[in-house]
Amino acid sequence: MTNKRKQLLKPEEYEKLFLAFTKCKDGEMRTKIQAVRLYGNNVPVAAITNLSGLPRRTINRWYSRYWRVGLNGFVDNRRGGNNSYLTDEQIEDLASKLNRYRPVDLLGLEKVATADGLFWSVPNLRQAVKQWYGVEYKTAASYHRLFRLCDFSYQRTAKVFRSRSEMKVAEFEEMVEKKLSDHAQEHPGSIYLTEDEASMYLQATTTSVWAPVGRTPVVRAHPQRDKVNFYGTLNLISGEEIVTKAEKLNSEATAEHLEQILAAYPKQHIHLFWDRAKWHSDQAVNQVLENNPRLEIMKYPPASPDLNPQEHVWKTARLYASHNHDCSKLAELAARFEYIFRTNKFNYSFLKKFNTVTICATSK
Repeated sequence: MTNKRKQLLKPEEYEKLFLAFTKCKDGEMRTKIQAVRLYGNNVPVAAITNLSGLPRRTINRWYSRYWRVGLNGFVDNRRGGNNSYLTDEQIEDLASKLNRYRPVDLLGLEKVATADGLFWSVPNLRQAVKQWYGVEYKTAASYHRLFRLCDFSYQRTAKVFRSRSEMKVAEFEEMVEKKLSDHAQEHPGSIYLTEDEASMYLQATTTSVWAPVGRTPVVRAHPQRDKVNFYGTLNLISGEEIVTKAEKLNSEATAEHLEQILAAYPKQHIHLFWDRAKWHSDQAVNQVLENNPRLEIMKYPPASPDLNPQEHVWKTARLYASHNHDCSKLAELAARFEYIFRTNKFNYSFLKKFNTVTICATSK
């Protein structure tokens, strides 16, 4: 697509810039003059970017500045301090440094604004920008904008257990891919499930909501920690959920949930993923597995709850059923929780990374 420019350089202006370019000894200014000359001569911006290393927005800005004030527009007359701002080139340099360094690497542990200084925050960005470029902005919003310009976003950290082994995770994924491939041929139409347990407390958990400024929303939480337990099993193909309510999490309750799974899929071969909880391997569970060889277990690696899609189902259900809730009776809260599972499907891409197109097609 042709780049239409409203105002191109006249021959005399082009020569004027060429003369300024040949006389200029400053490398950065020569680059800007050359970029303006090429842009004004209708050279494609992509070509100018490749030659100069300047981003498109910088080229456009310098070209507009040239038309406003002429060659004086190339001179940096900023005074520093609160009256100065980072250039596009400095922002690109800042983005590189923010990816390369942690706050603790730059400032030391005694000056960081977060525990151990592993992640960037507004106070530490303010210190870094002042140290690297001698620039200090007045508002936090300006530093938020800097983060966005550096391709950073405000995120909640993901928790990973110290005992987690990435080697075991890789071995698990390799094992799963091989087994699923074999099962697709040996047991076409198999069911693929993942299971986990969760507890629901009568005492409400809180989460952020939108509210009028100056009026903090209040949740009247129950003072006691009464709870109800759930077994949840997700069908990895259909997104359907099987839920069992239990007073305790033990081998007997686990066996009861397995019987519920077997009843839901009375003829199919079942592959069930679950973790290494102690109640998954006691006598009652082993008896169910021995009596039902069509139910095959595959265990997640230790300390890897993030691999289990059922964990994400719990998170979704808590969002709609238990966060900021106003229930005064545990039975009412449990019923609300179960209703979420009965009326929704939860689709996750767990199987897709194992090249399971054939499995998905034959299991529906």
